[in-house]
Amino acid sequence: MSEDRRLLVLCADPDGPVVRTRALAFRLGLARAGVVLEVARWPKGVLARRAVLRRAQEFGNVWVLSRLLNVADVRRLRARVRRLLFDFDDAVPLHDSRRHASPSWTRRRRFRAVLSAADAVSAGNAHLQSLAAAEGARAEVLPTVVPCDDAPPAPEPRPPPHVLGWIGSRATLPYLRGATVPLAAVVASGTPFRLRVVADGVPVMPPGIRVEGVRWTPQGEAAALDGIAGGDRPAPRRRVDAGKCGLKVLQMLSRGRPVVASAVGVQTEQVRHGVTGFLAKTPEDWLTSLTTLLADAGLRRRMGEEAKRDVRARWSVAAWEPRVVSFVTKALA
Repeated sequence: MSEDRRLLVLCADPDGPVVRTRALAFRLGLARAGVVLEVARWPKGVLARRAVLRRAQEFGNVWVLSRLLNVADVRRLRARVRRLLFDFDDAVPLHDSRRHASPSWTRRRRFRAVLSAADAVSAGNAHLQSLAAAEGARAEVLPTVVPCDDAPPAPEPRPPPHVLGWIGSRATLPYLRGATVPLAAVVASGTPFRLRVVADGVPVMPPGIRVEGVRWTPQGEAAALDGIAGGDRPAPRRRVDAGKCGLKVLQMLSRGRPVVASAVGVQTEQVRHGVTGFLAKTPEDWLTSLTTLLADAGLRRRMGEEAKRDVRARWSVAAWEPRVVSFVTKALA
């Protein structure tokens, strides 16, 4: 195999979801096309960065995933490689949600630098594509996708009570804690449920909302989600959240579980309202959607079956692999 078909993936966390879903999910398809992936962390230290730059030069081709290098390092990287690809699945020009998603001149400057240097750019959704277009760059939309087989959904566990699921991380637990009012209203309506939180932390919820913490692992994700009756995915209505790519929604839908989600960003495309789940805008929407879903086993089954079919057709690795492989191989040509 020629050297120009090796591709080094540079990222913040080699074990993180960005690498798993946006690069390694397509490793076999790319290998069949003659492209071999290897992953490396972009480090903080100057000496460590020099070592990664030398490795990038050996590979000749680099794929930067949602990592904003400083302007000088972008120039150094560009000077050492034959092809530079850039992919982003978040509103990287903005500060993250912990800093209120405020505009950042530094991040925008770095974003502009990598867009200008890249031979090919891909974005996780149309909103992110527009951020690149605002800087004069063309980005191809390659959504975040998930594996999805054609087996029927696993039977949901026997109540009582029904299990409502949420999947995320310690960093996104504030989204769930911010949505306690409709959950408390469901309890007050006389519809009992247990909230299963699949994450690396467990939130403190108001009295009456029973919480079961399940630590997320790659091996245990499917079983954890098969143990729920439906999914809950609240999200704030902010500019940074319009850039999210909806991985957690897809993880639940792909297991054949209907989802009640905020009508925000790409979630409005992933959840087909009234068909694979419900989209909610107001506290009243949340209460009606959650109680309707929890009260009707037949509805949950029909929605879950359609959810899995829909993910397989529109949001699965198998459905998008040809497009991703084509994008990468053309960029390396």
